[in-house]
Amino acid sequence: MLLVLAKNILKEGCREQFVAAAQCLVEATRKEKGCLAYDLAVDTEQENIYYFVEKYVDEAAFAAHRSSEHFQTYVPQLNAFRMGPSQVTICQVETFSESEQEKGASQ
Repeated sequence: MLLVLAKNILKEGCREQFVAAAQCLVEATRKEKGCLAYDLAVDTEQENIYYFVEKYVDEAAFAAHRSSEHFQTYVPQLNAFRMGPSQVTICQVETFSESEQEKGASQ
């Protein structure tokens, strides 16, 4: 399972336009096969910083997302509102067995 964090630093005065375009991307991406979660979050201390928080079943699902029509359509629109490209971090999610999770919760 992959967790992807894409940090976006917005240009001054572009917040509303960025969020509107991002909403279209979020709604379309949530319908993708292999997408487990796709959200937009704003930094609580710096209102010009937004994160796409994404979770996919595997690398193939993430690759499919990046080549999707909606990604190819909306990302160039988002670029107009950012200071530069997204800063993307890709993480492999550690999975634990149910017994390990129960053990950690009881401690």
